[in-house]
Amino acid sequence: MSKHIYLDYNATAPIRPEVADAVNHAMKQPHNASSVHRFGQEGRKLVEDARIKVAALVNAPPAQVIFNSGATEGNNTVLQHFKGERVLVSAIEHPSILEAAPNAEQIPVTKDGLVDLGALEKLLQAEPKPALVSMMMVNNETGAIQPIRNVSNLCKKYGALVHCDGVQAAGKIPIDITELGADFLTLSSHKIGGPQGVGALVLGLCGITPTLLSGGGQEKSARAGTENVAGIAGFGAAAELAVKDLPGYQKLESLRSRLESKLPKGTIIHSSDSPRVAGTSMFSLPGDSSETLLMALDLEGIAISNGSACSSGTIKPSHILQAMGVSDKETASVLRVSMGWDTKEADIDGFLKALGKIMNRIEETKRKEKSAAHA
Repeated sequence: MSKHIYLDYNATAPIRPEVADAVNHAMKQPHNASSVHRFGQEGRKLVEDARIKVAALVNAPPAQVIFNSGATEGNNTVLQHFKGERVLVSAIEHPSILEAAPNAEQIPVTKDGLVDLGALEKLLQAEPKPALVSMMMVNNETGAIQPIRNVSNLCKKYGALVHCDGVQAAGKIPIDITELGADFLTLSSHKIGGPQGVGALVLGLCGITPTLLSGGGQEKSARAGTENVAGIAGFGAAAELAVKDLPGYQKLESLRSRLESKLPKGTIIHSSDSPRVAGTSMFSLPGDSSETLLMALDLEGIAISNGSACSSGTIKPSHILQAMGVSDKETASVLRVSMGWDTKEADIDGFLKALGKIMNRIEETKRKEKSAAHA
């Protein structure tokens, strides 16, 4: 196949051309946003302009946006602040939540991949009362949209603060931090077509500013370390485009429907009965191996995944599907297709053609092996 097809946007979205231009422009000068000379002032303007754009992405005051290295840092910043207190997290959170709070109590989810609100309320009622509940807005594997507003209402009833990982929601569905009732919200640039290595922690109105890194007055002393001016400028450009193109993202639902309607007979689509973001589809092909299919698809020029891309390239069972009660057989054969700003109908058709070719080859191999065993 001459053309490579990229369908792994939930791992990293390809950088948008306008973003690359913004990063390149910012890198041409020695911009240290803390310096008082002209170059420092230029760098400061780039940072503050980006802050306004990122704030608009989640309808927050710009002063509430703290730039950092990405959502993993943001998640750790919040959870470390509540270390030693009772914390609740959903069972389907990203590893940067689960591993940052290994002693947190996990909230179960339904078979459709949505948080069990009844179970959450029981946990909130128990003593000592939880200080924090951490829950993602959109699941990175299934694309299921969590009922964060309902979660926040319950948490406020019992006096718990709310942290929302908004990484997979940004640019896909509208986000309003106040409407959600979130006290802390984390974002990552590279999920919306921005550069890697930059993100933000957005503060709600709880009056708490968690800090993880000390040693400088950057970001109003909330996050020490010289600002990544070029990366932040790119993040701002990506955020502006994400807001502008939000209606366009919804059109990916027709491509997802096309994909799912043409998958092989017997395919199981996960969270299909839940509200999902338009560009994500996670499905199992029982009897086939994710590892085998991923390698074969890669040889055909197709880039997809079997879930989270945060395991150093390893292929291991999805803890998310396990929490949903999915069988080992289905978990072992799962694939995730995720689309974004540059996905076209031809990409979906190319994936389906390649998958069909591979499945036919696998079936032919199985038939030959069966015949040989009976010979």
